[in-house]
Amino acid sequence: MYGSRRCVIVLKIYSVINMDIVNSRKLNNRKEINIQLENYFKSLEEQYKDSLVSKITFTLGDEWQIVLRNIKVSYDISTKIKVFLYNFDIECYCGIGIGTISTKEDDDTRKMDGEAFIYARQALEIAKSNKKFYSKKLYTKDCKTVLKGAVPKSNIMEEAAVTCDDDSHVLINYEELINNIIQNNEMIESKFTYKQRNIIALYEKLESYSEIQHKYPNISKSGISRKITSSNYLLTLHNKKMINKLLSSYEKELSLREI
Repeated sequence: MYGSRRCVIVLKIYSVINMDIVNSRKLNNRKEINIQLENYFKSLEEQYKDSLVSKITFTLGDEWQIVLRNIKVSYDISTKIKVFLYNFDIECYCGIGIGTISTKEDDDTRKMDGEAFIYARQALEIAKSNKKFYSKKLYTKDCKTVLKGAVPKSNIMEEAAVTCDDDSHVLINYEELINNIIQNNEMIESKFTYKQRNIIALYEKLESYSEIQHKYPNISKSGISRKITSSNYLLTLHNKKMINKLLSSYEKELSLREI
């Protein structure tokens, strides 16, 4: 008697990112901010042109949507937008959805649909309702970014069990693990001081202490080092690398489906 044959298909996995400004209706300069964002989006579109399915699109009010064919950069691009808005003392919510799309790729994100879009909308709603979902999804009020995605059929991470203090076993999946790192990262970043943010911005732009001091002689290397170290910035970099690696593994797991 022959065993049943299993067929595996490879699916294309996408990331959809929905973002919205916190308390946007209270902004006195909403039009100016939107213009600044549109200009910044153009630079991001050039930087991530190989990863983006379409241009970054404004959808509902002050919300915008990003569709990526390379899900690995999801957290990177959303973080860059959040850092850009910090320059205007503005915060934003972010919902990241991981999964398939049910339509053809299009230059306009509003003409596409599928599970990745559904998950992104759900994730954004959770991010906006962080008090209501505090004990279920978000474990810190400092986090306004949530990832939600499909569950892999053969998720190795789901089979790994960790022992808690009460000796119970909890299954860990990609969504839970990535969200945990995101929440830790955003909690650290929320505590950056104004001076630390300025030094971090210079470091990310010039890429070395020496270059910062060369361009800004009044800033000492020891001063740069103290601000970088005390901010735990290097830990956030490591966390972002881990998120990228996990997203790559997540994509591989999701792309293989048995039929």
